[in-house]
Amino acid sequence: MDPSTVVAAGPSNIPPPTITPKPTDKRNENNKKRRPKRKRIASEASASIAGEHPEAGETDSVHVGVEAEGWSAPWLEELGTTSYESKQQRLHDEIVAFFNYISPTPNETHARGMVIAQVSEVARRRFRDASVETFGSVAQNLYLPDGDTDLVIQTSEPFDDERKKSALFQLAAMMRNSRITRYVQVIHRARVPVISFETQPDLGSLKVDISFNATDGVKAVPILRDYFDKMPALRYLVLCVKSLLSRHKLNTASSSGLSSYGVILLAINFLQLNPLKRPAAYLEQPMENESLGILLTDFLDYYGNLFDYAESVVSVSQGKVLSKEEKGWDGLNNPESLCIECMLNPENDVGRPTSKIWKIRKVLKGAHSLLESYAFSDVPAAHNILGRILGISDATLEHRILLKDIVTSGRLSQALREVQSAATLYSNAPRRPQSSYQQYNPRYNSRPYPSSAGNDRPRNNLPPKPPPPRQPSGPPRQPSGSGYNLPPRPGPSPKSHYVAQGPSLAALRAAASASADASANPNTRANDKPGDAGSTANTHSNGNGRSAQGMRSPPRRRRKA
Repeated sequence: MDPSTVVAAGPSNIPPPTITPKPTDKRNENNKKRRPKRKRIASEASASIAGEHPEAGETDSVHVGVEAEGWSAPWLEELGTTSYESKQQRLHDEIVAFFNYISPTPNETHARGMVIAQVSEVARRRFRDASVETFGSVAQNLYLPDGDTDLVIQTSEPFDDERKKSALFQLAAMMRNSRITRYVQVIHRARVPVISFETQPDLGSLKVDISFNATDGVKAVPILRDYFDKMPALRYLVLCVKSLLSRHKLNTASSSGLSSYGVILLAINFLQLNPLKRPAAYLEQPMENESLGILLTDFLDYYGNLFDYAESVVSVSQGKVLSKEEKGWDGLNNPESLCIECMLNPENDVGRPTSKIWKIRKVLKGAHSLLESYAFSDVPAAHNILGRILGISDATLEHRILLKDIVTSGRLSQALREVQSAATLYSNAPRRPQSSYQQYNPRYNSRPYPSSAGNDRPRNNLPPKPPPPRQPSGPPRQPSGSGYNLPPRPGPSPKSHYVAQGPSLAALRAAASASADASANPNTRANDKPGDAGSTANTHSNGNGRSAQGMRSPPRRRRKA
């Protein structure tokens, strides 16, 4: 069947979504401009149950986003206009038709499998010794057309928080550079850090979540598969409830809704308990007894009206309902919170992220009311009971058309070849070696690096240091025992030698005094002997700046040699 052609086998009972008009605001325009706009959350913009019967104090208005999304029931094409004995019998056939329509087609299975293989190959280029496993709804082949693909990378050695964060950012960069996606969101502060992205349109616009060493999801795959084999009605219930929550944007833990794992545990515990005491044949042989409609109505009634959220804990491992006081979970901030015991780790509460449980309860309660209030007629006509609570959006139909087109036209194969080529180029590109410290680069240093080639360049583009002054000629002085070719060490500065020029002033005075005495006493010169103090010869300087009598000569002018 071509998803582009949607034909219902009769009038659809899905009422068109109504848009609540915004009240006119007569405030000043300047005040409006200064006030920041409030961002709308996807879960708040989603439509509530169309045509829900109001309770006491509740209005019958339908809150939707600005752009109302169309919903249809294309699975009715597989059903004829035959008459039915009861409403539950007709609802059973509609559930079977819905399950067959919403299940993955061969084109969707092929496209998702090829993309998963390519993403796994890119991840293994970075982590050589790691394995990439699939878990969640994809591993059980129980996913919606626009559902997420959960992958986990298992490494041989454990990762601490800091290393896991670094690995997530590295993997996100590889996904972008490999042209698998354009934008990757790294959620490293969550309880289980993951990276989330949507592939390119040529790769199917598939949503992928990748985590590291989260082994609980992989270990739960064979256990859940065993439950699906033992409980034939489990697959139909899970897929209907997931579609119901997906319509109201409450099907993911990231949006404070209920995850697929939580929905599966609720459905298993419901079939274990059989709270409304249906015959065992309804649970063990639902196809033969045409009891899927009864079981779905009971599921919505049990978790929408009967289940005690204030005191109860869902336990699949023990096959019963425990008390919060027994588990020690009675001290929670929200006393009406949903508590689900994990099968692998009993201390883990799967329902803890579901903070919008009051919205989920309202959706389940309203869906049960709509199914119960459906006016059934035995006149041979086309009915649409399941369409009152479920529907296929226009975006889902367009997504199925896209997957079919990229597979049949060959665009998927071409995109995968481009991804493989880009991943090869990126992985072979030289990378700077990682180090635990950051190299220190001096800012104000103009000395060149030593090099034997002689082509040293100054650091930081500073001018080179001027050469040292020229040293006196002579053999260079080498340090003893060293092999370095060092420049000669400068010696002590030479001392200046001064030479006395002529007799000193004291000698001239002594000579003048001797000549005066000689003129006064003519007989004195004849009686002088060599060596006397008054002799003229001994009054001259002896060359050391001192007179003959041993007296220091007065200072005189000197000049350099």
